[in-house]
Amino acid sequence: MTAPVSAGSPTGSIYDLGYRGYEGPRLGRGYAVRSLFSHSLRSTYGLGRGTRAKIAPFALAVLACGPSLGILVVLVFAARFGEQVSDVLGANLPGYDGMWSSTSAFVTLFCGAQAPELFGRDQRHGTLSLYFARALRRTDYTLARIFGFVTALVILQLLPQLILFVGRVLLSPDIVGAFGRDLPSFPAILGQAVLVGLLYGGVSMTIAAYTPRRAYAVAGIVAVFVIPGIVAAVITGLGSSAIGDWLVLISPSSVLDGTNAVLFGVPLNPDFPFAQRPDIAYFAAAGIGIVGSLVICLRRFLTISV
Repeated sequence: MTAPVSAGSPTGSIYDLGYRGYEGPRLGRGYAVRSLFSHSLRSTYGLGRGTRAKIAPFALAVLACGPSLGILVVLVFAARFGEQVSDVLGANLPGYDGMWSSTSAFVTLFCGAQAPELFGRDQRHGTLSLYFARALRRTDYTLARIFGFVTALVILQLLPQLILFVGRVLLSPDIVGAFGRDLPSFPAILGQAVLVGLLYGGVSMTIAAYTPRRAYAVAGIVAVFVIPGIVAAVITGLGSSAIGDWLVLISPSSVLDGTNAVLFGVPLNPDFPFAQRPDIAYFAAAGIGIVGSLVICLRRFLTISV
């Protein structure tokens, strides 16, 4: 090591350690995007962080799986007492089409708890300038964060369905027949999970992008998912059914109720607002919400100063 050079006072010394530039491989923009996507997905579930960061996401994931586990308990007891699984499933027991209504509250809480962790934390700790100084572009950063969270939501939606699928198949006397019976539901399961992830994930991340304050972001996310449906129901109850039918399209949860019914081929409740409208209206509203949230979020980080 180079000997210290006296600074002229006993308070410190200057060491000439030298400087070398980085000579290793440069993995480029694509690797940076993939790394940030993976980091966003892991951070959403608290992986790689302390125990406290894992409590909320894993607790909500377990609660979301509760309806599926409850159905399996009923099937196990039915099989033990000699009942046919197919007979029990036909006795008004919720199926794949009922999982969204059973888990939507947990998905809302998951978005409120975890979306602010991604964008808000970067703004609070001033790390955006570090991201933008690397190979990442601002659009890369925004989309990697959003789609990391969207993937986490898709996993949250698919896990209860997968538990239900495996349980229904394995508890049936004819496993091969049960597998063939339930497999056609998979495209609808996947389609609904992707729509939930894109719409809820896009809206949640957009709100989180506009405030580094966690409390404000949580309140905003929950309000956007809850209040529009209440407003539409109140207006409909006051006699303005035509206005209420259209207002329901600004409620993400109501729009996804519609897409869920269309994808699984089940009728909507006649009392559900907008029940008599074309099926395409639900998907159009979801598409507008997804694209609109992405555009607004991208604009936010293209213009933000760091």
